[in-house]
Amino acid sequence: MARCCDSTVRFVRENAFPFLLFGYLLFLLFGGLIFMALEQSGENYLVTEVQHLRTRFLSENRCLQEKRLDTLLQEVLTVGKSGVAVLEADSDHYNFDFTSSLFFVTTFLTTTGYGTTMPLSDEGRLFCILYCMLGIPVTLLLLSCLTHALLPWVTGRPVLYLQTRWGLSKSRAALIYACILAGATGVVFFLLPAVVLSLLERDWNFLEALYFCFISLSTIGLGDYLPGRTHSKATRQGLELATSCYLVVGLVVLLVVLETFWVLPQVQALIRLFSQPSNTTELKGVDLDEMVLGWDHTYPNSPEEGPEYALPISTISPCPPEVPLPLSPPQPSPEKGQEELSPDQPADTPPTGPEDPKQ
Repeated sequence: MARCCDSTVRFVRENAFPFLLFGYLLFLLFGGLIFMALEQSGENYLVTEVQHLRTRFLSENRCLQEKRLDTLLQEVLTVGKSGVAVLEADSDHYNFDFTSSLFFVTTFLTTTGYGTTMPLSDEGRLFCILYCMLGIPVTLLLLSCLTHALLPWVTGRPVLYLQTRWGLSKSRAALIYACILAGATGVVFFLLPAVVLSLLERDWNFLEALYFCFISLSTIGLGDYLPGRTHSKATRQGLELATSCYLVVGLVVLLVVLETFWVLPQVQALIRLFSQPSNTTELKGVDLDEMVLGWDHTYPNSPEEGPEYALPISTISPCPPEVPLPLSPPQPSPEKGQEELSPDQPADTPPTGPEDPKQ
């Protein structure tokens, strides 16, 4: 029985990556099936309702031709997909005033892209391509630099404080702090903004506001919910500016949280488990007990007193650290006939040879 269990565990470890890939494919299929079961009935209801309204409208307005109505509806839908407010054409709502254009640029550079606003001209589409080809890498570079600059202060020092204050091990202190940081981030950047949005947007409930926050910071950006569309122009511009700041700051904080979790020994152990054996030498550590927490090797700007992920010397070196040095070979004893030291000659001076006959 024990031998069977050992062979099963060995087989799972050797084929962990194929199991992960197969499990992810099943996860995709599961998500598709669940969404089909949840949303298909609602979609069918909306289609039936629209068809009923269309038939009723044509029956009440017999002077209107069905083909002309379909042409009008098709044009309205096409323009609406471009982000133009067709039903609010007489209002002061514009998608490309300065504030809205700045919001559009921010959503594109952060790869959120709600899809409610898009370039309408060929020149605008060409500029969008060139602008994003340069702007997206620069934005990612800026976010990465900010993340690495904040990590020693936001993560390194608190972990060190938990070690010294509570007397925890380095790996346990890092895991506890990562959980605390994730919880605080969820409250500050998800729950509180959702409460504020549910109060500002009269048509949104708390779940819809929380959904918007998650879709935004995860850079999915479906665009089905966007704040400020039912408010005045000044309120809409203020909400768009606040959303732009929320996206940039929230992405930096999320990157800090993800980097904090990434260097945990437990996460490194999972990566080592699902990686091929040939790649495990590139990962940090050999065993969870041998992983020592720290930040100096990973982040060069970390404080000097901060801990660091490192390996014991016994793990890095192929030889034990305390190997006795080889003994020097014994000196041969003087043979017979070899000249011995005279009693008057000091012991620390070599014996003198025969005098040179030329002298």
